Amino acid sequence: MAAVAVPARVVYDFEGQADNNELTVYEHELITVVCEDVGEGWVEAVKENGEQGLVPASYIDYEEYEVMQPSGGGEWDDPPPPPPVDNGAQYAQHEPAGVQFEGHPPPGGDNEWSDYDSDEEQHSRQTRPSISADNEGGHQSRSNTMKKSMNRFTPYVKSGAEDFILGKDKEQIAEADTITIVCPNNIDLCWQPNQIITVEITEPIKKQKFKGMKSFMSYHITPSTTNLTVERRYKQFDWFHDRLTEKFPCFIIPPLPEKAVVGKYQQDFIEQRREKLELWLNRIGRHPIISHCNVTNHFLKCHEEKNWKEGKRKAEADKTARSGFFMTVKCDGPLPDNLSSESYVGSFSTFSKKMEGTLDKLVKQNEDYANKMTGGIKHMYSKYGQIYKELGELYDTGPLNGSKPVNVAIMGTGRCYQEISEVYENQPRFDAHVLSESVREYQGMLSSVPDMLHVHKGAAQKVKDYTQREGEKDADEEANVLQRYSTISAAVMSEINHFHTERNRDFNVMMRSFLENQISFHKTVLQKLEHALNQYPDPQSFLD
Repeated sequence: MAAVAVPARVVYDFEGQADNNELTVYEHELITVVCEDVGEGWVEAVKENGEQGLVPASYIDYEEYEVMQPSGGGEWDDPPPPPPVDNGAQYAQHEPAGVQFEGHPPPGGDNEWSDYDSDEEQHSRQTRPSISADNEGGHQSRSNTMKKSMNRFTPYVKSGAEDFILGKDKEQIAEADTITIVCPNNIDLCWQPNQIITVEITEPIKKQKFKGMKSFMSYHITPSTTNLTVERRYKQFDWFHDRLTEKFPCFIIPPLPEKAVVGKYQQDFIEQRREKLELWLNRIGRHPIISHCNVTNHFLKCHEEKNWKEGKRKAEADKTARSGFFMTVKCDGPLPDNLSSESYVGSFSTFSKKMEGTLDKLVKQNEDYANKMTGGIKHMYSKYGQIYKELGELYDTGPLNGSKPVNVAIMGTGRCYQEISEVYENQPRFDAHVLSESVREYQGMLSSVPDMLHVHKGAAQKVKDYTQREGEKDADEEANVLQRYSTISAAVMSEINHFHTERNRDFNVMMRSFLENQISFHKTVLQKLEHALNQYPDPQSFLD
């Protein structure tokens, strides 16, 4: 039976991606739903101007008509969630029934991997609609409840540190889940070393489903631990990133490369994204804890779809995330005292802010350098080359009187300066741009530092409030609170030290590479100038 065209009213703005066959619609706009059986919360609709495409079902409200759905259909990607509302307000007027907002994807939503991105730049896990079907008619049932997004809370509250400090988390931690902090030099706390995992991403492939109406990029990932290749989509990277930030509340998790709104299937963009995703995974692979956790193993090793779904659900229900993470931390040695930990973390806060400002200056200076190399300096050498070429050609038209070798040399100088102009134009690709890309990775990591610092600051304030409260105090419980705070401090200090270790290694590599390319550049210019010089006759020959 064919679907009935049904009028509907848009209740939220939705900016669709044209290359994904999505339709851009605006609040209060009247559209016509022509197919409601596409599945997983998407409908196909037509605007009054004739434009047709996919719209999230939770973004529209039907105009007092029943929708007849044909049998069949297929799996579609989850649509983006409606915008969150302050104070847990209910969408009693507009919200489609059966759409409840939860902190995680709904059960059965394991096939949601798509290239849409909801608030991707922030990589925040917004609430997502769960669409249930009526058993008799197959229509979407409707309700009006909504839970607050976790993004409304501070990093400290989201981290679960408060529950841990107050001893609310009673979860028993298995020995295999224990995370050890060591102090090899009796000074600096650090995570127990582990095998570094390297990752290679190759062969990005554009794939389609549902007769080409949905497209996505698939990346081939090969970790050094197995040398076996798995395929992952960007949406799966996004899910992996979210799981890591939830599981490790005081870790510096670098952000994913940004999503492109347009041009995401252009070859240059595909290659740049492949490089950045590979860089991101190798950063994860160098962290001694993250690289060997369960969710990382699942992301890098899981092949079968059934096993992926099972591992995905297990990761989302991980008891060792948030407050559970702090339960897993064990220090192989004395825990830091409150004064020293607060001083150490405070110093890093100052350091990270200054580093962020200095890196901003470096990126801007690199941009200025690149603009001059590809602009003013390149044009200057090019003009010199043109002038010398014209001068040599001019001299060649006059009386020779033995001047032919000089004329040829002058024209050779013109060609030399033209070549040098091209060397200047290409050089930023080898030094300034490369350095800036590496610096931007650190800018991304530094953007995660405030969340980590807020976790420690919030824990410190909670301990202060607890110890200074009035009334009778339980000495044993107060000692436990202080010990749990020391555990959080040890974890934060270990992560800070890991950051410094990575920074030292990376900037050594970055600066050596930059200087090596600078030396190569200047040698190339010098060689071209020497070649031009050697074309001129010996001055002594004019005296003979």
